[in-house]
Amino acid sequence: MIRPDEIVALVGHDGGPARMARELAAGHAGRVGYVPAGRRVFASLTVDENLRVGAYRRPKDGRLERVYARFPRLRERAAQPAGTLSGGEQQLLVIARALIGEPDLLILDDPSAGLAPPAVQAVADALRGLTVVIADEKLTLARAAADRIVLIEHDAVVLDLPKAQALEDERLGPGYLTGSSSTA
Repeated sequence: MIRPDEIVALVGHDGGPARMARELAAGHAGRVGYVPAGRRVFASLTVDENLRVGAYRRPKDGRLERVYARFPRLRERAAQPAGTLSGGEQQLLVIARALIGEPDLLILDDPSAGLAPPAVQAVADALRGLTVVIADEKLTLARAAADRIVLIEHDAVVLDLPKAQALEDERLGPGYLTGSSSTA
């Protein structure tokens, strides 16, 4: 169960967090925004055009302006081809495109892959005030953004604690800092 405005990180290896996130999405009664792994932008379209793809049903109801208010960096880059953005900016763009649909639950699959620390912080800042599930192998974004961390092993929840308590648990050791399953 996820409370409104809560950010929950599902952490684990072998695809367990992504499977559990999809189950949460399937059982959610409201609108769900899903951001798959891989920063899938329309590279030849501008930032603004990428966002308008997400707003195609209601292009003039203020959604685009609300998203630009949450992501000022994207407003600065509105005329730039999305394929030329940094990895962090591309991740912000795909999150922003999902938010155009005004979901009441946002699911992010492997959102911190390949992001430098400043980009991770920018993503974390953009998520504040939203209801979010982060499915990831690493604790990178969880440390910066999560209110609660859930550890999944063999498709079962083995830890579900507020972030500060969870980070003290030895089960969230080196394998979750690096994303390597060899130590987990």
